[in-house]
Amino acid sequence: MLILMLNLGAVQAVEVAPDQVLTVISAGAGDPVVLLPGLSGCAYGYRKIVPPLQEQGFRTIIIEPLGIGSSSRPGAADYSLTGQADRVAAAMDALDLKGAIIVGHGVSASVALRIAYRRPDLVQAVVSVEGGPDESAANPTVANSLKFASVVVKLGGGRLLRDKFKSSLENASGDPTWLDRRTLGRYLKNINADTGRCIDTLRAMAEASEPESLQDNLQNINCPVLLMTGEAPHSGAVTADEVEILSAGLVRFSRQQVPGAGHFIFEEQPEVVVAAIRSLNEELGRLSCAQ
Repeated sequence: MLILMLNLGAVQAVEVAPDQVLTVISAGAGDPVVLLPGLSGCAYGYRKIVPPLQEQGFRTIIIEPLGIGSSSRPGAADYSLTGQADRVAAAMDALDLKGAIIVGHGVSASVALRIAYRRPDLVQAVVSVEGGPDESAANPTVANSLKFASVVVKLGGGRLLRDKFKSSLENASGDPTWLDRRTLGRYLKNINADTGRCIDTLRAMAEASEPESLQDNLQNINCPVLLMTGEAPHSGAVTADEVEILSAGLVRFSRQQVPGAGHFIFEEQPEVVVAAIRSLNEELGRLSCAQ
């Protein structure tokens, strides 16, 4: 494993299969919190919640799933959400992580939920930040992004891509003031490095077939699941039907609505996410003592 140092912690390149390398950034000591960026995100997106979590005694581990952030983007790979879940689980095994709170943003929340029933030993609880019970990475937002990005690449319009990406993040936010020039640049860094490969990977994710249904397995998740949703109008919001599926299927489900926030709650109101994780961990501690 190649280990470097960043402000977010120690960076490790964890090979979970030939040509499949996940970027893992860990720091701190204490109860583990695993953070999974969503399709448009990267480790940098969690920079506002990592330091306060560490200050409150947590160990933070950011795992960028295959094809996301600076993790590798092999052409021949299983990009299904189940495949992603198994790779994240393999990375957790390599790091000897057990009983973690797993935080997933957007579609990566469905990766976390799959880990919860496939590898319950790894998961104490799941925090879904604006993530519904996705059966695949294919959704209207991804379809539109693929269509637009392909045209931009053919036209060689890097500035056009930047403007479109910025607009999509703003539309998904309740309070877009978090998206300054530097932050946009960091979110775009890996996309700009190889735009064509990023598009190919996103297409592979959207077209991947799932070997099993998440909805059919929700009842097999015994740990607490907290869904955090932004109350402000925004694109990519979790629908009422998706909330109902989670509520009906999960054994221990709760929801926290965040006024004024949109899809990127950890960027817009990071203190709310930190408080939710702390509260959930305290609840787990009380339950453990009561048993």
